[in-house]
Amino acid sequence: MKTRALIFALALLPLAAASGQGVLRATTRVLPDGSTLTTVTNPDTQTREETIAEAGAGGKAGKVLSKTIYFLNEQNFAKGATHLDGKGAVRYKETYLFDYSGRIMESKLFSADNRPLGRRVFIYDGKVQSQARIEDYDANGNLITAATRPATVRSSQPEVRRAIPVR
Repeated sequence: MKTRALIFALALLPLAAASGQGVLRATTRVLPDGSTLTTVTNPDTQTREETIAEAGAGGKAGKVLSKTIYFLNEQNFAKGATHLDGKGAVRYKETYLFDYSGRIMESKLFSADNRPLGRRVFIYDGKVQSQARIEDYDANGNLITAATRPATVRSSQPEVRRAIPVR
């Protein structure tokens, strides 16, 4: 009888643990330039903080270059973000809209004082799930054409960038 009670208690243990506080999860990666990217996810506050710190020796090592705070929804997708510089001042903010399958549809950009800066629209053609055509719009809703955008890729093909939701 004691064995059955023990097995029953062990079976319920994961359920009891799930009803408690969330578990903080932190990871640190070394980027190709030697700087570090530290990500801390806090399920209790539904936030994820990404901090990029400088590499190197001496007093500069570990100096924060930038920080992004993502605000998560119930599925741990980022529904918005605040981007900070190395001193903690807000550079810009953004909010995300998703479609029914969890793909990002739109990113709206705002200044530190919540003035609209523009938006980025992700258009999926259905051929490749994770690739989207991206259209950028200014604060007035005008499409920013390839002629006004800085040339980064020399090709006759339109630029296709991957859009991956932050989890």
